[in-house]
Amino acid sequence: RDKLRKAGKIAAIVRREGAAKLKVPGASFLQVMDYCEDRIKELGGQVAWAQMAVNDVAAHFCPEEHETAVSNEGDLIKIDIGVHLDGWIADNAMTVEVGNSNRYADHMKAARNALRAAIKLVEPGRELWELGVAQMSEAQALGFTTIKNLSGHTIEQYRVHGGISIPTFNNKSKIQLTEGMQVAIEPFITEGDGFVKEKGKNTIWMMRKNANARSPYAKKIITEVAPLNGLPFTNRWLTRKIGRGPTALGLKALHQQGVITAYPPLAERTGGMVAQYEHSMIVGEKTEIYTKHEEDSW
Repeated sequence: RDKLRKAGKIAAIVRREGAAKLKVPGASFLQVMDYCEDRIKELGGQVAWAQMAVNDVAAHFCPEEHETAVSNEGDLIKIDIGVHLDGWIADNAMTVEVGNSNRYADHMKAARNALRAAIKLVEPGRELWELGVAQMSEAQALGFTTIKNLSGHTIEQYRVHGGISIPTFNNKSKIQLTEGMQVAIEPFITEGDGFVKEKGKNTIWMMRKNANARSPYAKKIITEVAPLNGLPFTNRWLTRKIGRGPTALGLKALHQQGVITAYPPLAERTGGMVAQYEHSMIVGEKTEIYTKHEEDSW
């Protein structure tokens, strides 16, 4: 648990620092994500991921090395930071609105309320559908809905998704939380119809299995990512080491072989704006939220 606590403390610091940078109009997405990765290492952690998502995109965007996009006044930006120590993962996220327009304050309030309501129910023996009802109720109270095909999840060593999903609506799951379970709860709130679809170029991957690659470029990629033990990686980590052309060819070969899985950006299918908040915790009689920052109210 000491490793989880340290990873959580680092993740919370970097999440808030990254969010503060993104809130300023004109912030380079590439520079902020690079900053977050460097900061994780500087604080003694290992990078599990540093991702972001803008407006109707809910999750799974990582800038490439030639990315020129910057934050614009009124953008609603999610920042999702994962830190690990020897595979023990802390996963947390928050949302900021760029500048001072305050147009999406209720989106963010509903997401914070949903997370807070679900956390209050986390205890051994609690059935998962109850956490879903709590999140949906808070979303609906402010005129929103949760995204039903995104969910929280259990976490295990070197496994971001430990096999059990934590719903954001009443999916009638009778699965119970158990003592010592690691759980990440992450309501996504929208005024849209509450479903996401894939949108845009994929830049996030996970290695599914070790394999003998025929392509020399694919072999180089395997050498680079095998030490991650299945944790995600992003294009620019590779292009900066082996070049853009070889990276593209190697990723294509590995994807076709089924060695790696793609995680493309996920956007609300009706164009609804999306807010997200997330904490990781250890289930117990007194549940420990190990990604909580002293400035968090949720």
